[in-house]
Formats: sequence, C-alpha cells, structure tokens
Amino acid sequence: MAISLSFFLLLLLLLLLLTSIKASPPMPVPSPLASPPMSLSPAPPPSPPSPAAAPPPREQQQQLNNIIDALIGTGDFGGWANLLYSADPSTLPITATLFIPSDNATAAAAATTTTLDPLIFPYHIVPQRLSFSDLQRFTTHSRLPTLLPTMSILITNNTPSNFTIDDSPITHPDLYLASAVSVHGVASVLEYSLYGNETFPLKPSLPPEVGTAQPTPPPPPPPSMAGETWGRRRSDAACLCTEYPVVFFGCLCRFCIQDS
Repeated sequence: MAISLSFFLLLLLLLLLLTSIKASPPMPVPSPLASPPMSLSPAPPPSPPSPAAAPPPREQQQQLNNIIDALIGTGDFGGWANLLYSADPSTLPITATLFIPSDNATAAAAATTTTLDPLIFPYHIVPQRLSFSDLQRFTTHSRLPTLLPTMSILITNNTPSNFTIDDSPITHPDLYLASAVSVHGVASVLEYSLYGNETFPLKPSLPPEVGTAQPTPPPPPPPSMAGETWGRRRSDAACLCTEYPVVFFGCLCRFCIQDS
C-alpha cells in the first residue's frame, strides 16, 4: 500500500513538471547585428591645406621700429632714423642691407644742394641681407647691386679695419642684424654719380664659402668693365626697384627739405 502511494505521488510530480515545461515560452534567440549597407561611391578627397599666411603687419612694423631704435641708440644716425620713421614697412624689400650715413655726412650733403635727390635712398639699399662678415668675403672692386636700376655700390677696400664702399668707411658694422635685414653705418653719403654708373646686370648671390670648389674663372673683362662682379646670373635689382613705391621717396624728400 505504501509503495503504490509513493509511485502515485512520483507520477503526479512528473506530470506537473512536464506541464510547466510546455507552458513556459521559449527563450528568444538574439538576432545578428545588421551591418550598414556598403557604399559604392568613392570617398571624398581630403581638403587641401590652407596657404601659409603672410607675416602680419605688426611684425614688419616691429622690425622697422627695431632698426630705428638701433640708429637712435648710437647717437649718430638720428636723421635717417626720422626718415625711416615716416616709411611704410610694407614698401621695404623682404631681405635687405641698409648703409646709413651719419648725421654729419647727411648735413654736409644737404648743404651742397638746394634740392634733395630721391635716388640717393634706393642707392643705399642692397636687396639682400649681408652681414659685415659676408661683405668681407668680397674682394676689392667687387660690386653690390642696389635698388637703383643699373647702379651698384663699389667695394673700394676690403680690409677689415678699413672696409670702404664708394671710398666711404663702414664706421658701424652690424649696427643692426636680423634674419632678413642688416644695417651698417657709413661715414659719408654714397654718391651713385661717382661710383655707381657701371651697369650691374647680375643677380645678387653670396660668394662661395671658403674651402668649396671654385668654378673655372671666365676670361678677363675688357678694360672698361674691369673689376669683379657678384654672381653670374641676371639681376632682379631693377625689378625690385620698380616695385619700391615712389611715395616712400616723396615722404623722405619732404621730410629732409622741411628739416633743412
């Protein structure tokens, strides 16, 4: 009797278990993630890099101010410092060497004429930066192009202790040096009518470094063109001069006339 009762209870438990399994819903099977559709169109090209910005005007003005401060600091070049003060820095060449006459030389030159020659100013500017050590690498009778077309400065003595251009000693070498500009003080106003009337059709470039291989020198020039020249290519000094605004020279002339 006890065995049959146990069997009956076990059978009842199995029936209840089977009923609960059938009644419970099946577990959902996760569906695979849908991948985005493949695009057959090519990817857009990358945007081109933006062009390099030009130096801000405030940096150009700051460099001109530094030159003026250096001229005033020596106490001998106040006249040309005042002239540069009225200049527009954007009109100056990107790279340049300035030869600045002393106040005494400027006053002496102004006393000999009633009108100021505006061509004097571009003649004192070489369209390339040349430190005093660079200048010493040129031999005597070498010529430096200027912003005055067909006019060049003559190196009349390359001795370090008595370096002269157009027979005017450089009294303040490296008065101001920057990455693109150099300024040297000279004892007198450079006169293009006496020294610069030799045509200079060559492009400015520094002479080779000491120890480098030297090219075969060309045949000697005719007597009328004696002396060394700078480089062996066409000069763009005349082109630079035509881009030098006449307004700058006009301002300088008016200032000198008023100051005299």
